[in-house]
Amino acid sequence: MKPADVFLSGLGCWLPAAYPATEAVAAGLYDETVFAESGLRSVLVAGAESPPEMAVRAARTALDRSPGGAAAIGSVLHGSTFYQGPEMWSPSAYIMRELGISGAGSTEIRNGCNSMLTGVELAAGLLSYRSADRPDILLTTADNFNSPLFNRWDSGPMGVIAADAASSVVISPDAGFARVDAVVSRVYPEFEGMARGDEPLFPPTGSAGRRIDTVERAQQFNERVREIGGMSVADGIAKACSETALAAVDEAGIDAGELRWVLVPNGDEATTRNCMTDPLGLDVSRTQWEFGREIGHASSSDQFIALDRLLRTGRLDAGDHVLLFGGAPGWSAVAVILTITELPSWI
Repeated sequence: MKPADVFLSGLGCWLPAAYPATEAVAAGLYDETVFAESGLRSVLVAGAESPPEMAVRAARTALDRSPGGAAAIGSVLHGSTFYQGPEMWSPSAYIMRELGISGAGSTEIRNGCNSMLTGVELAAGLLSYRSADRPDILLTTADNFNSPLFNRWDSGPMGVIAADAASSVVISPDAGFARVDAVVSRVYPEFEGMARGDEPLFPPTGSAGRRIDTVERAQQFNERVREIGGMSVADGIAKACSETALAAVDEAGIDAGELRWVLVPNGDEATTRNCMTDPLGLDVSRTQWEFGREIGHASSSDQFIALDRLLRTGRLDAGDHVLLFGGAPGWSAVAVILTITELPSWI
Protein backbone atom coordinates (compact mmCIF):
# COMPACT_ATOMS: atom_id res chain seq x y z
CA MET A 1 0.00 0.00 0.00
CA LYS A 2 1.25 3.46 -0.92
CA PRO A 3 -1.18 5.71 0.96
CA ALA A 4 -1.75 9.36 0.18
CA ASP A 5 -2.03 12.06 2.82
CA VAL A 6 -1.52 9.90 5.90
CA PHE A 7 0.47 11.55 8.69
CA LEU A 8 1.49 10.94 12.29
CA SER A 9 0.44 14.13 14.08
CA GLY A 10 0.80 13.01 17.70
CA LEU A 11 2.85 10.41 19.59
CA GLY A 12 2.88 9.40 23.24
CA CYS A 13 4.36 6.62 25.36
CA TRP A 14 4.04 5.48 28.95
CA LEU A 15 6.86 3.43 30.43
CA PRO A 16 7.03 1.87 33.90
CA ALA A 17 10.27 1.47 35.83
CA ALA A 18 12.94 -0.88 34.53
CA TYR A 19 13.73 -4.05 36.51
CA PRO A 20 17.46 -4.95 36.26
CA ALA A 21 18.15 -8.31 34.65
CA THR A 22 20.85 -9.01 37.25
CA GLU A 23 18.22 -8.83 39.98
CA ALA A 24 16.00 -11.24 38.03
CA VAL A 25 18.93 -13.68 37.82
CA ALA A 26 19.63 -13.32 41.55
CA ALA A 27 15.95 -13.98 42.31
CA GLY A 28 15.97 -17.13 40.21
CA LEU A 29 13.57 -15.67 37.65
CA TYR A 30 15.96 -15.40 34.71
CA ASP A 31 18.30 -18.13 33.54
CA GLU A 32 21.90 -17.08 34.16
CA THR A 33 23.21 -18.62 30.92
CA VAL A 34 20.52 -16.97 28.81
CA PHE A 35 21.23 -13.67 30.57
CA ALA A 36 24.93 -13.89 29.74
CA GLU A 37 24.26 -14.65 26.08
CA SER A 38 21.36 -12.28 25.44
CA GLY A 39 22.93 -8.99 26.47
CA LEU A 40 19.67 -7.90 28.11
CA ARG A 41 20.20 -5.29 30.82
CA SER A 42 16.71 -4.60 32.16
CA VAL A 43 12.99 -5.02 31.46
CA LEU A 44 10.11 -2.61 31.97
CA VAL A 45 7.79 -4.05 34.62
CA ALA A 46 4.52 -2.38 35.60
CA GLY A 47 2.75 -2.92 38.88
CA ALA A 48 -1.00 -3.31 39.14
CA GLU A 49 -1.77 -0.86 36.32
CA SER A 50 -4.24 -2.31 33.85
CA PRO A 51 -3.33 -2.07 30.15
CA PRO A 52 -6.28 0.23 29.33
CA GLU A 53 -5.19 2.61 32.10
CA MET A 54 -1.67 2.56 30.67
CA ALA A 55 -3.03 3.21 27.18
CA VAL A 56 -4.98 6.23 28.45
CA ARG A 57 -1.78 7.75 29.85
CA ALA A 58 0.03 7.34 26.52
CA ALA A 59 -2.99 8.61 24.57
CA ARG A 60 -3.25 11.78 26.65
CA THR A 61 0.29 12.64 25.65
CA ALA A 62 -0.36 11.85 21.97
CA LEU A 63 -3.54 13.96 21.95
CA ASP A 64 -1.82 16.86 23.70
CA ARG A 65 0.84 16.78 20.98
CA SER A 66 -1.69 16.61 18.12
CA PRO A 67 -3.19 19.92 16.87
CA GLY A 68 -6.77 18.60 16.77
CA GLY A 69 -6.71 16.93 20.18
CA ALA A 70 -9.52 14.67 21.35
CA ALA A 71 -12.18 16.72 19.56
CA ALA A 72 -10.79 15.70 16.15
CA ILE A 73 -10.85 11.92 16.78
CA GLY A 74 -13.36 10.07 14.60
CA SER A 75 -12.24 6.53 15.44
CA VAL A 76 -10.19 4.73 18.08
CA LEU A 77 -8.24 1.54 17.34
CA HIS A 78 -6.85 -0.26 20.39
CA GLY A 79 -4.32 -3.05 19.93
CA SER A 80 -3.13 -5.68 22.38
CA THR A 81 -1.31 -8.97 22.79
CA PHE A 82 -2.13 -10.06 26.35
CA TYR A 83 -5.16 -9.84 28.64
CA GLN A 84 -6.70 -6.36 28.86
CA GLY A 85 -9.25 -6.74 31.66
CA PRO A 86 -12.58 -8.51 32.11
CA GLU A 87 -13.42 -10.90 29.29
CA MET A 88 -16.35 -9.94 27.02
CA TRP A 89 -15.65 -6.25 27.69
CA SER A 90 -14.48 -3.38 25.47
CA PRO A 91 -11.17 -1.78 26.45
CA SER A 92 -11.45 0.70 23.58
CA ALA A 93 -14.76 2.02 24.95
CA TYR A 94 -13.12 2.44 28.37
CA ILE A 95 -10.25 4.36 26.78
CA MET A 96 -12.70 6.63 24.93
CA ARG A 97 -14.66 7.37 28.09
CA GLU A 98 -11.51 8.21 30.05
CA LEU A 99 -10.29 10.51 27.29
CA GLY A 100 -13.65 12.23 26.82
CA ILE A 101 -14.03 11.03 23.24
CA SER A 102 -17.65 10.65 22.14
CA GLY A 103 -19.44 10.52 18.82
CA ALA A 104 -16.67 8.33 17.37
CA GLY A 105 -16.27 4.67 16.47
CA SER A 106 -13.84 2.15 17.89
CA THR A 107 -12.60 -1.38 17.54
CA GLU A 108 -10.02 -3.70 19.08
CA ILE A 109 -7.08 -5.12 17.13
CA ARG A 110 -5.69 -8.49 18.21
CA ASN A 111 -2.70 -9.01 15.95
CA GLY A 112 -0.15 -9.73 18.63
CA CYS A 113 3.01 -7.65 18.57
CA ASN A 114 1.97 -6.22 15.20
CA SER A 115 -1.24 -4.69 16.52
CA MET A 116 0.02 -1.09 16.42
CA LEU A 117 1.54 -1.34 12.93
CA THR A 118 -1.62 -3.07 11.73
CA GLY A 119 -3.47 -0.10 13.20
CA VAL A 120 -1.46 2.23 10.94
CA GLU A 121 -2.52 0.15 7.94
CA LEU A 122 -6.19 0.15 8.94
CA ALA A 123 -6.13 3.85 9.74
CA ALA A 124 -4.75 4.63 6.29
CA GLY A 125 -7.85 3.00 4.79
CA LEU A 126 -10.28 4.55 7.26
CA LEU A 127 -9.05 8.08 6.59
CA SER A 128 -10.73 8.06 3.17
CA TYR A 129 -14.08 7.77 5.00
CA ARG A 130 -13.35 10.47 7.56
CA SER A 131 -15.84 13.15 8.52
CA ALA A 132 -14.84 16.78 8.07
CA ASP A 133 -15.29 17.60 11.75
CA ARG A 134 -13.54 14.44 13.07
CA PRO A 135 -10.77 13.66 10.58
CA ASP A 136 -8.23 11.97 12.89
CA ILE A 137 -7.79 8.41 14.15
CA LEU A 138 -6.33 7.50 17.54
CA LEU A 139 -4.24 4.34 17.85
CA THR A 140 -3.46 2.92 21.29
CA THR A 141 -1.79 -0.20 22.58
CA ALA A 142 -0.74 -1.49 25.99
CA ASP A 143 0.17 -4.73 27.71
CA ASN A 144 0.98 -5.78 31.27
CA PHE A 145 2.44 -9.28 31.39
CA ASN A 146 2.22 -9.76 35.16
CA SER A 147 0.22 -12.98 35.41
CA PRO A 148 0.51 -16.31 37.23
CA LEU A 149 -0.21 -17.94 33.87
CA PHE A 150 2.82 -16.42 32.15
CA ASN A 151 6.55 -16.20 32.90
CA ARG A 152 7.92 -13.10 31.22
CA TRP A 153 11.52 -14.22 31.90
CA ASP A 154 11.06 -17.31 29.73
CA SER A 155 8.75 -15.96 27.05
CA GLY A 156 10.63 -16.17 23.78
CA PRO A 157 13.84 -16.86 21.85
CA MET A 158 17.18 -15.53 23.02
CA GLY A 159 16.89 -11.98 24.28
CA VAL A 160 13.12 -11.68 23.83
CA ILE A 161 11.70 -10.97 27.27
CA ALA A 162 8.17 -9.56 27.56
CA ALA A 163 8.04 -5.98 28.86
CA ASP A 164 5.15 -3.77 29.98
CA ALA A 165 4.45 -0.44 28.24
CA ALA A 166 1.90 1.63 26.34
CA SER A 167 2.06 3.83 23.26
CA SER A 168 -0.32 5.92 21.20
CA VAL A 169 -0.34 7.66 17.83
CA VAL A 170 -2.72 10.13 16.21
CA ILE A 171 -3.14 9.57 12.46
CA SER A 172 -4.21 12.63 10.48
CA PRO A 173 -5.02 13.29 6.79
CA ASP A 174 -3.85 16.90 6.88
CA ALA A 175 -0.34 17.21 8.31
CA GLY A 176 2.02 15.84 10.91
CA PHE A 177 5.63 15.34 11.88
CA ALA A 178 5.89 12.15 9.79
CA ARG A 179 4.28 10.97 6.55
CA VAL A 180 3.38 7.32 5.91
CA ASP A 181 4.92 6.51 2.52
CA ALA A 182 4.31 2.76 2.39
CA VAL A 183 2.71 -0.09 4.31
CA VAL A 184 3.22 -3.77 3.48
CA SER A 185 1.64 -6.53 5.57
CA ARG A 186 1.85 -10.24 4.93
CA VAL A 187 0.90 -13.41 6.75
CA TYR A 188 2.88 -16.64 6.36
CA PRO A 189 0.39 -19.27 7.54
CA GLU A 190 2.87 -22.12 7.13
CA PHE A 191 4.37 -20.94 10.43
CA GLU A 192 1.02 -20.73 12.25
CA GLY A 193 1.74 -23.79 14.36
CA MET A 194 4.83 -22.20 15.87
CA ALA A 195 2.66 -20.15 18.24
CA ARG A 196 0.23 -23.03 18.89
CA GLY A 197 2.43 -26.08 19.40
CA ASP A 198 0.37 -28.94 20.80
CA GLU A 199 -2.05 -26.58 22.55
CA PRO A 200 -5.71 -27.56 21.92
CA LEU A 201 -7.89 -24.98 20.20
CA PHE A 202 -10.62 -25.46 22.81
CA PRO A 203 -11.15 -24.67 25.59
CA PRO A 204 -9.04 -21.49 25.45
CA THR A 205 -5.82 -21.57 27.46
CA GLY A 206 -6.73 -18.83 29.93
CA SER A 207 -10.25 -20.04 30.66
CA ALA A 208 -8.90 -23.50 31.37
CA GLY A 209 -6.26 -22.12 33.73
CA ARG A 210 -3.38 -23.59 31.73
CA ARG A 211 0.02 -21.90 31.74
CA ILE A 212 0.95 -19.96 28.62
CA ASP A 213 4.31 -21.33 27.50
CA THR A 214 5.29 -19.84 24.14
CA VAL A 215 8.76 -21.36 24.25
CA GLU A 216 7.42 -24.88 24.69
CA ARG A 217 4.95 -24.36 21.83
CA ALA A 218 7.74 -23.27 19.49
CA GLN A 219 9.84 -26.27 20.52
CA GLN A 220 6.93 -28.63 19.84
CA PHE A 221 6.48 -27.12 16.38
CA ASN A 222 10.20 -27.35 15.59
CA GLU A 223 10.24 -31.02 16.60
CA ARG A 224 7.47 -31.77 14.08
CA VAL A 225 8.54 -29.41 11.31
CA ARG A 226 12.23 -29.54 10.52
CA GLU A 227 12.05 -27.36 7.42
CA ILE A 228 9.61 -25.43 5.25
CA GLY A 229 10.23 -24.69 1.61
CA GLY A 230 13.67 -26.25 1.73
CA MET A 231 14.94 -24.17 4.66
CA SER A 232 14.90 -24.30 8.43
CA VAL A 233 12.08 -22.66 10.36
CA ALA A 234 14.43 -19.94 11.62
CA ASP A 235 15.71 -19.19 8.12
CA GLY A 236 12.16 -19.22 6.75
CA ILE A 237 11.01 -16.65 9.30
CA ALA A 238 14.08 -14.50 8.63
CA LYS A 239 13.23 -14.58 4.92
CA ALA A 240 9.60 -13.64 5.64
CA CYS A 241 10.75 -10.65 7.68
CA SER A 242 13.33 -9.37 5.21
CA GLU A 243 11.19 -9.78 2.09
CA THR A 244 8.33 -7.87 3.73
CA ALA A 245 10.67 -5.04 4.71
CA LEU A 246 12.26 -4.95 1.26
CA ALA A 247 8.80 -4.83 -0.36
CA ALA A 248 7.94 -1.77 1.74
CA VAL A 249 11.21 -0.06 0.80
CA ASP A 250 10.43 -0.72 -2.88
CA GLU A 251 6.84 0.50 -2.45
CA ALA A 252 8.11 3.75 -0.95
CA GLY A 253 10.38 4.27 -3.94
CA ILE A 254 13.62 4.51 -1.98
CA ASP A 255 16.76 2.43 -1.57
CA ALA A 256 17.44 0.58 1.66
CA GLY A 257 20.61 2.59 2.07
CA GLU A 258 18.49 5.74 2.41
CA LEU A 259 16.93 4.52 5.65
CA ARG A 260 18.19 6.59 8.55
CA TRP A 261 16.78 4.18 11.13
CA VAL A 262 15.30 0.68 11.19
CA LEU A 263 13.05 0.14 14.22
CA VAL A 264 12.30 -3.51 14.99
CA PRO A 265 11.01 -5.60 17.92
CA ASN A 266 13.47 -5.60 20.81
CA GLY A 267 15.39 -8.84 20.99
CA ASP A 268 18.92 -10.17 20.58
CA GLU A 269 21.47 -8.71 18.18
CA ALA A 270 21.84 -11.88 16.08
CA THR A 271 18.11 -11.99 15.26
CA THR A 272 18.13 -8.29 14.39
CA ARG A 273 21.01 -8.87 11.98
CA ASN A 274 19.68 -12.08 10.41
CA CYS A 275 16.10 -10.93 9.95
CA MET A 276 16.61 -7.30 9.05
CA THR A 277 19.88 -5.39 8.82
CA ASP A 278 21.98 -7.94 6.90
CA PRO A 279 19.32 -8.48 4.17
CA LEU A 280 18.90 -4.69 3.91
CA GLY A 281 22.65 -4.24 3.64
CA LEU A 282 22.74 -2.04 6.75
CA ASP A 283 24.77 -2.04 9.93
CA VAL A 284 23.01 -2.94 13.16
CA SER A 285 23.94 0.51 14.47
CA ARG A 286 21.03 1.88 12.41
CA THR A 287 18.64 0.07 14.75
CA GLN A 288 17.76 0.83 18.35
CA TRP A 289 19.03 -2.58 19.50
CA GLU A 290 21.25 -1.08 22.21
CA PHE A 291 18.33 0.95 23.59
CA GLY A 292 16.04 -2.09 23.41
CA ARG A 293 18.38 -3.97 25.76
CA GLU A 294 17.23 -1.59 28.49
CA ILE A 295 13.47 -2.12 28.11
CA GLY A 296 12.78 -5.65 26.78
CA HIS A 297 10.19 -6.53 24.16
CA ALA A 298 7.27 -4.20 24.87
CA SER A 299 4.79 -5.98 22.63
CA SER A 300 3.53 -3.70 19.82
CA SER A 301 4.98 -0.55 21.41
CA ASP A 302 8.67 -1.19 20.65
CA GLN A 303 8.87 0.76 17.40
CA PHE A 304 6.93 3.75 18.71
CA ILE A 305 8.91 3.96 21.95
CA ALA A 306 12.07 4.01 19.82
CA LEU A 307 10.61 6.63 17.45
CA ASP A 308 9.66 8.85 20.38
CA ARG A 309 13.16 8.54 21.83
CA LEU A 310 14.86 9.35 18.52
CA LEU A 311 12.78 12.49 18.15
CA ARG A 312 13.34 13.66 21.72
CA THR A 313 17.11 13.05 21.60
CA GLY A 314 17.62 14.95 18.33
CA ARG A 315 18.55 11.93 16.24
CA LEU A 316 16.05 12.59 13.46
CA ASP A 317 15.82 15.40 10.92
CA ALA A 318 13.25 16.49 8.36
CA GLY A 319 13.58 14.31 5.26
CA ASP A 320 14.83 11.22 7.11
CA HIS A 321 13.32 7.87 6.15
CA VAL A 322 12.49 5.40 8.93
CA LEU A 323 11.43 1.76 8.65
CA LEU A 324 9.12 0.41 11.36
CA PHE A 325 8.98 -3.39 11.20
CA GLY A 326 7.08 -5.91 13.29
CA GLY A 327 6.83 -9.67 13.28
CA ALA A 328 4.35 -11.70 15.29
CA PRO A 329 3.94 -15.48 15.71
CA GLY A 330 1.41 -16.66 13.22
CA TRP A 331 3.52 -15.62 11.22
CA SER A 332 2.56 -12.02 10.48
CA ALA A 333 4.93 -9.34 9.22
CA VAL A 334 4.21 -5.62 8.83
CA ALA A 335 6.55 -2.94 7.49
CA VAL A 336 5.85 0.80 7.49
CA ILE A 337 8.03 3.45 5.86
CA LEU A 338 7.88 6.93 7.36
CA THR A 339 9.42 10.17 6.15
CA ILE A 340 9.99 12.83 8.80
CA THR A 341 8.32 15.96 7.44
CA GLU A 342 9.23 18.32 10.28
CA LEU A 343 10.53 18.21 13.80
CA PRO A 344 7.56 18.45 16.16
CA SER A 345 7.25 21.38 18.55
CA TRP A 346 7.03 19.08 21.58
CA ILE A 347 10.57 17.71 21.40
